[in-house]
Amino acid sequence: MKRLFLPLFLAACALFSCSKADDDPRLVIITFDGLRWQELFTGADEELVGDARFSKDPGALTAKYWADTPEVRRETLFPFLWSYVPEHGYFIGNRTKGSKMRVANSMNFSYPGYSEMFCGYPDDERINSNSPVPNPNVSVLEVANKDPRYKGKVMMYSSWESIRFAVNNERGGFPGSSAHEPSYTKTPATKAIQEIDRIENTGFGESERADDITYAFAMETLREEHPKVFYVGFGDTDEFTHAGEYDNYLEACTWTDGFIRDIVEFCEADPFYKGKTTYILTCDHGRGRGPAFRHHGESTRGSDETWFIAFGKGVPALGETTDNGVFYTKQFAATIAGILGIDFTPSNGEKSEPFDPTYKKEETAAAPVASFRAVDAKPKGQGLRYSYNEGNFMSTEEVVAAPVKKSGVTPIFDTDAVKLTEDHFGIVFKGLIKIEESGDYLFSVVTDDGSKTWLDGTLLVDMNRDGGGYKDVLIALEKGYHRIEIQYFENYGGDEISVGLEGPGIATENLPAKMLFYE
Repeated sequence: MKRLFLPLFLAACALFSCSKADDDPRLVIITFDGLRWQELFTGADEELVGDARFSKDPGALTAKYWADTPEVRRETLFPFLWSYVPEHGYFIGNRTKGSKMRVANSMNFSYPGYSEMFCGYPDDERINSNSPVPNPNVSVLEVANKDPRYKGKVMMYSSWESIRFAVNNERGGFPGSSAHEPSYTKTPATKAIQEIDRIENTGFGESERADDITYAFAMETLREEHPKVFYVGFGDTDEFTHAGEYDNYLEACTWTDGFIRDIVEFCEADPFYKGKTTYILTCDHGRGRGPAFRHHGESTRGSDETWFIAFGKGVPALGETTDNGVFYTKQFAATIAGILGIDFTPSNGEKSEPFDPTYKKEETAAAPVASFRAVDAKPKGQGLRYSYNEGNFMSTEEVVAAPVKKSGVTPIFDTDAVKLTEDHFGIVFKGLIKIEESGDYLFSVVTDDGSKTWLDGTLLVDMNRDGGGYKDVLIALEKGYHRIEIQYFENYGGDEISVGLEGPGIATENLPAKMLFYE
């Protein structure tokens, strides 16, 4: 958890210095690893804040962070950002108000996100793991450090080890410190901070230190080194969500907001930075919705959804922008280049445009991959028929071949009302979906673990693998009934099944009981 003595310790050690004024721009870049747009724009999630599975004291957490309106909730969670940015810049990414941003890569996890962010394009072929290895692509920070105006004045810190490799600080010749590496700024304060990290073994294993250590190092470097281009990557938010600790995730949101406040207030009080500094913030990926907030990746719905904040020198004070986009994380590198006045071309040769909050372009409408006529059916009642069995299944074929242990009718696609054990079981669901209006629908399936889904006898979604995943597909459905069958297996470590539908008159992440019938 957050240790409050470090900021006080740093304040005692602080020696403010003045620099000769000049017209060179200053840029502070800050990333929140895995911070969902939902919390940034709407505050604590009603579905999660009171859930005892994700909080040690749901009542206390609700009392601290819950309010009736999203505006009050977000101001409670991020008091600095929501008091300062509206008067000095703008936000992008509130999907409830039509502002959309996402990653362009298909991986939806960290290293690909940071690579896209700083290298200006999604390289799915080569950037497909989180391993701490050098990025084959050139980062915009490398290019900045070659410019005479910024040479030797580009610096970075990150809590997670792989970010330093994603931005290529060693190849680019600029200092960086990640995970439990010591600070490159050598002062009595940084020596003491490093000793605290060593003794207390802060953070989340060998690959990530706690954010207050990263913050403390960053503040010392601002005071002593005065970088012109400074990047700080925070990571507590991602670690707590992976652990399923929604309470600590919310706390991390608030203390990171405090770190950002301290960075900005220092800069705006120092003659070297005051009135010359632009601040830009973003995240590397989104997260799942509801209880799936713990996860992200190509198989998790919503984990491609990101956001962007800009404020300070040269940034229009637009506040929360609406009905704009779609924006992409790959535009972040172009935005850095634009602020610094450098020429940056991504390694794929294709430049992106910097962020323009007035930009709006509807996404190209996709064509349905399949069309389904309504079937001739005579439903007997509401719900789905199911058959349940148990075993060490690793495929749906094994589920179908196993003896049935029980069967019956269940109201919706869900495991809780059917399963007799937490792991190693299988379920086959069969039923009808009632469609009220003909049209194009985005049909989605989420399962943990594996599954196969048939619609009107056609295999539509195949995730027949350990771990399962998420998949959506655009289809045309005629008004009436449509037969659905899902063969599902749970191996171990959590189980989930949901069927979403978005189209004329409906937007749901799991079909409600009123739409489901059995024959």
